[in-house]
Amino acid sequence: MPRIGEYARYLIATAMLCNGIVGLYLGGYWVWLGLAGFVSLALLDFTAGADHSLRGGAGKWFYNGVLYLQLPLMLTLWVLFALHIRAGDLGWFNMLGAMIAVAFLSALGGLPSAHELMHRKHPLEIAYCSLYLTVFGLPMNDLNHVHGHHPFVGTADDSDTPIRGESVYRFVWRSIVDGTVKAYQFEKARLAKRDHSVWWWRSRVVWALVSEAVWIGTFVWLAGPAGLPWLLATWAVCFLILGGFNYTQHYGLVREPGTPLLPHHSWNHLNTFSRAVSFEISTHSEHHLDPDKHYELLRPYTEAPQMPSIVACFLASFAPPLWERVIARPRLENWDRHYANPAEQQLAMAANDRAGWPRWLGDTARTT
Repeated sequence: MPRIGEYARYLIATAMLCNGIVGLYLGGYWVWLGLAGFVSLALLDFTAGADHSLRGGAGKWFYNGVLYLQLPLMLTLWVLFALHIRAGDLGWFNMLGAMIAVAFLSALGGLPSAHELMHRKHPLEIAYCSLYLTVFGLPMNDLNHVHGHHPFVGTADDSDTPIRGESVYRFVWRSIVDGTVKAYQFEKARLAKRDHSVWWWRSRVVWALVSEAVWIGTFVWLAGPAGLPWLLATWAVCFLILGGFNYTQHYGLVREPGTPLLPHHSWNHLNTFSRAVSFEISTHSEHHLDPDKHYELLRPYTEAPQMPSIVACFLASFAPPLWERVIARPRLENWDRHYANPAEQQLAMAANDRAGWPRWLGDTARTT
């Protein structure tokens, strides 16, 4: 497949959101247009094959600026959704389609930009990231991601590393609850060093509550009383989508606590559209080695462990037998044999025992 233009590739998320906006604006069966766009992307990514090329051919202004495009489009999507709820003009079937489209497009359109911005240093970049996350109902998610997930990835202390045999459904709720608690604890500890409580006016906890209250209040004001249950239901779908993509990035991998992070501690999804629509989140090994490196500079580690299309993995993860038997187990067995060091092999076989999986390394990696 010919390489996507350097500018066009990182505008795919923007185009998907615009497609969804058109569908909600037209109403009726057109509300399914946003979901149809996602399905088309999944098929394209599945058939396009791998992309191991380096990025960086466009201007810096573009790579930075495109990260800000999705938020106003997401808000437009949610406003149109709210107006349909108030009007009651779609019927249950099309309301379901609108909800799913809003959830998918918010997650796919907003999470990659939010993820990139949460690793930046300027307060305005962090604030903009928090606005993205507020729409998802997770305004402090960046704190646990940066200060919890990255240092502890692959260990029992990281709630964003799915354990072997854990379904995506259990992982999503466990990671959200634990991540929210840890985000609060990180902020509380930071403020304590400055002799402030979490109720200080500049606390992230305070601003998270304020921003979420404003967002919920605005949506319900636009949608009417029925808006709140639809908002909560859409958030629930968003959580599944966000967690589902997170699930495929570290599933089953193990690392000894305190040991250096290496390329084999992350799965990579280097398909053409996986890389483009995710703003290189799927170029995951390099991102974990240098979290501050901007997305367009990340190098694809072709020698690191690989997964298929991130969209295909996401869809398969919601059918646990398919995910485990066809995708996860064969790759984890290969990882255990060819990437893991002896200590990691012991951890891996202990994880297999807990999951009820075969001990494919036998006694060669027996735990002590």
